[in-house]
Amino acid sequence: MTNFSAIFKHQTGVIPFIIAGDPDADTTVASVVAEAEAGAAIVELGVPFSDPVADGPVVKAGNQRAFAGGITVAKVFDIIARIRLQTQVPLVLVTYTNVPFVYGYAAFAKKAASFGVAGVVVPDLPHEEAADFRAALADEGIDLITIVGPADPERIKAVVAPATGFLTVFPAPPEPVLSQEIAAIRAASDLPIVVNAEVTQPQAVEAIAKVADGVQLNAAFVQLIADHADAKTVADYTKRLVSAVTTIK
Repeated sequence: MTNFSAIFKHQTGVIPFIIAGDPDADTTVASVVAEAEAGAAIVELGVPFSDPVADGPVVKAGNQRAFAGGITVAKVFDIIARIRLQTQVPLVLVTYTNVPFVYGYAAFAKKAASFGVAGVVVPDLPHEEAADFRAALADEGIDLITIVGPADPERIKAVVAPATGFLTVFPAPPEPVLSQEIAAIRAASDLPIVVNAEVTQPQAVEAIAKVADGVQLNAAFVQLIADHADAKTVADYTKRLVSAVTTIK
């Protein structure tokens, strides 16, 4: 298993999210490498899905661009293989349940592990149905990253009990509710807490970093790539975000 606690120990982590194959494989590889070199703690890589019900219009459009470019699950793994030739930045896959279920939980976990994938997030996988996939991933040394939404303390305690790696707060409420939710999660778990946020500006990332261990930018990088598809622009933006959180801890 990846020691995510060590990753977040000294600095709040900036976690870009991009979609594999958006708009093509070369852009994805170049963007991930640029993000890693610019100081991203982790990179989350979306596996395109036709009905991404947990995502907004920016991410949905990115999925469609990837499909227009001919992306498949096999090509996602090809992209990861190319990334691994240039960087060992921790990669977390974001996928919907149908993808690993059809692929086969054990086969998906084994394939992901062969390329050093550190974790998997599944937005539409209910807590009560996660045990089989969690076990398949754990057998290969991969964490199933748990999403924690607004809930009463007992529900939070139940959701985080089997969790490993780190926890993701989604959706991210505004302050002061966000701080209250994070406090409730910290009372139930000592795992690092990442906030999945729709923010784009460094100042907003800095504000979240004061209460969380990491900030995952849900749509900012997807939109940036749609507008520019340029590794230098991606690197410069990553550096600005990393700089904004460097003095938090």
